[in-house]
Amino acid sequence: MKKLRILSLHGYHGSADILRGQMASLVAGMDSLAEFVYVDAPSLAAGDFGWWHAVANVNAPDAEDPGVGPGAKYYKGWQRTRDWAAAYFAEQGPFDGVFGFSQGAALTGLLTGLRAPDGKPTAAKPLAFDFAVMTGGFPSIDSNLAKLYEDKAGYALPSAHIIGSSDYIVRPADSRSLASRFQDPVLLTHSGGHVVAATSEVRQGFRAFLEEMLRKKHARKDARGDGGDSRQSGDSPIHAKPASPTGILEVPLWPGRSHPSMRVVFPRASAKPRPGMLVFQGGAYATCMGSGGGSAEWLAEQGVVGIRVEYGTRGTDEAYPANYSDAARAMRLVRSRAGEWGIDPSRIGVLGYSAGGHLASLLSTQPDRYRHPADDLAATVSARPDLVVLAYPVISFVDGYSAGAFVSSAENFFGHGGLDEKLRREFSNELHVDGNHPPVFIWTTRDDALVPYTHSQRFAEACERAHVPVAYTLFPRGPHGMGLALGAGGDVGRWTATLKAWLEQRWGTLP
Repeated sequence: MKKLRILSLHGYHGSADILRGQMASLVAGMDSLAEFVYVDAPSLAAGDFGWWHAVANVNAPDAEDPGVGPGAKYYKGWQRTRDWAAAYFAEQGPFDGVFGFSQGAALTGLLTGLRAPDGKPTAAKPLAFDFAVMTGGFPSIDSNLAKLYEDKAGYALPSAHIIGSSDYIVRPADSRSLASRFQDPVLLTHSGGHVVAATSEVRQGFRAFLEEMLRKKHARKDARGDGGDSRQSGDSPIHAKPASPTGILEVPLWPGRSHPSMRVVFPRASAKPRPGMLVFQGGAYATCMGSGGGSAEWLAEQGVVGIRVEYGTRGTDEAYPANYSDAARAMRLVRSRAGEWGIDPSRIGVLGYSAGGHLASLLSTQPDRYRHPADDLAATVSARPDLVVLAYPVISFVDGYSAGAFVSSAENFFGHGGLDEKLRREFSNELHVDGNHPPVFIWTTRDDALVPYTHSQRFAEACERAHVPVAYTLFPRGPHGMGLALGAGGDVGRWTATLKAWLEQRWGTLP
C-alpha cells in the first residue's frame, strides 16, 4: 500500500534543511506512513527570509517582520509564492497533504483557500490536496488574502493544529483562530513554546491523524478501483515490515520507566572507538523538545555517536532535581556502556541549546550537585562531560533576571516562582566555573531577543579567568532558536562546520 506524500513548509528565517531538523523528532519512526517533502521559499535565493514580507502597506519598504501582531499588513511577495505553489504542485505533485510551521503554517492556511475541493485544479483554484497540518500558525492579517477563508468548501478538509501554550512568538489564541477557519479541526496541544513539538502526546496524536489520512486515502483508491498514484511507494502501517533497529537505540534512563529516555544514533561502522555527544534540546524547561532537533542525527553523520536526551520539564510536571538528575544519569549511563556502544569513554561531550544549554553547563560546572537515590551509577561513574558545546544558552539566573524572563526558564526549572537571589546564584553557571572545567565551544547572536548574548559572554569570560580552553563566537545576526541553522544565510549558517573543525582539533579526525 502507498504512503502519504506531504509538502512541508518552513517558517520565517527558515529553510528546507532547518525544517527537516525541526521536524526530525516529531516524524521519527513514521517512514511507513508518510514521505515529507521539504522545500525552500522561492524568495530565499534573493536574500529574503520567508514566503513573504509583512509590511504596513503596498508601498512600504521591506522589513524583517513575520507579520504576527496588531495592525493591518500587506504581504509583499505573496504573488510570487502563489505562483510558485501552483507551479510546484503541477510539476512535483501530487501531494496528499501540506504541513507548515510558523509562517509556513500561515501559508498552509492560505493555500487551503486555493484548493480545488473536487480535486480538479483550475486557474482560480490551482491546488489539490486532502488534509493540512499547522504548528504555530496564525491567520492572515492581509485583508485581501483573508478573503480566501470565506471558501467554506475549500476548508472542509481534515486538519490538525499543534499549539504550544507557552508560545511567545505566535499566541495560542492566534493559532486557535486559524484552526477555527477549518471544519472540525484536531487540536494537539503541548506546554512548550514556538517549536515543532514532539511530546509523547503530540506524537501519538499526529501519528493517529496520519494513520486516519492514510486509511481514507486507500478507501478512496479502493472506491475508484485504481492503483493510486504511481509517484508514491511504501508499505502500509499494517503490512509494513518492522523498522530495523540498526543504527538507533531507545534507552530508558531509569529502571522500571520507559521515559525519560535517550535516543542513541550511531554513525557508520568503525573499527575504532568513536566520540559520543549528549544533546539537550531547548524549550525553556517547559518542554525538552525545543530547538536543536535533528542534532543527534547530524552528529552521527560526522562520525560521532549522537544521543538525544529527554529530561524532566514543566510539561511532564517535573522540576529540579528531576531535570538535573536525568542529565547526570544520561551521562553516567553512556559512560558505563561506552564499551558496548563503541564509544571512547574519555571523549563524551554535551551539546545544549537555549535552556538545554543551561542544563548542559550546570552538569559541566556542578557534576555532583545532586545524586538521585535511584542512580546506582552515581557513586562510581562521573557525570562531568569531557567537552561542552553551547548554542545561544541560558547560563545565568541573575543576569537580566526578572520573573518570567527568558520565557520563565528559571521558574520552570524550579517549578515555582518567588526565587530569591541566593538560590538563583547557586544555579547561575557563570559563577561556578573552575580549572577542572572541560573545554567549551559557545555561540550566540547579538540580536537574540529572547536570551541576551551576555549570558554566553559571561560564561566565556569565566572560562578564560579559570584558564579553561574556550571558543566563543558572537554572530551579528540571527533569531533565537536557530538550532543547527543548516542552510541559513550569513555566518551563523556555518556554525556547524566551525564546530566540526573544533571537535577535530580537540578529539582528532572524526571516524
